[in-house]
Amino acid sequence: MSVATVENLLKTSRTAIIDLLKCNGPMGVEELAVALRVSRVCVRRHLGLLESDGLIQYNEQRHERGRPRFIYQLTEKADCLFPRAYDEFAREILAQMEQKFGAVALESVFRSRADELIAQLKAECQGLDFEHSLKLLVRVINEKGYVAETRREKDGSYQLTQRNCPTESIAKSYPEVCEQELRIYREVLGCDVIRECRISSGAKTCGYRILPPVRRALRVLQNR
Repeated sequence: MSVATVENLLKTSRTAIIDLLKCNGPMGVEELAVALRVSRVCVRRHLGLLESDGLIQYNEQRHERGRPRFIYQLTEKADCLFPRAYDEFAREILAQMEQKFGAVALESVFRSRADELIAQLKAECQGLDFEHSLKLLVRVINEKGYVAETRREKDGSYQLTQRNCPTESIAKSYPEVCEQELRIYREVLGCDVIRECRISSGAKTCGYRILPPVRRALRVLQNR
């Protein structure tokens, strides 16, 4: 048996454990071993690997007699392994809102959401200089799944690159999402932010050129 075959068997067994815990809820080693038709030692080995990956956790059940029993269950992290239809649901809701209340009302909803985030970020950036405000902004959008990073250019501007778009499928139908995102960056940083490319339009990344307040003032003087 080849190494690749063994690895596939191991992956299949761990996937089966995850599926069993999802369908049946918390289970013990013996129950899993019976369901999988493998030894308890084998099950414990797989459980150890799944636990190290943060996909399962266990609770200890103590009885008056005998050894404590360990019951395994999935963690929140494991939820990402199962299909989700959040984007489809969100698009359907937005389409119904637009149909019932009109495009102006829908745009107002997008703007209100952006206003809330702007107020929150401005409060967090209060007292910070530009560079620290930019770092805070990047941290916040990374927490939302944007996989973002910044690089300072030789001319003093900054390049913000986002390698993931959590709202990509929605943004394709509603470009207002991207416009409000751009407005958030401009108002929070208090400077010019120029969008150069975006994932929802077919690019591999979303790219923004950020002109700090000093650079912005210089550009205004040069254009006079």
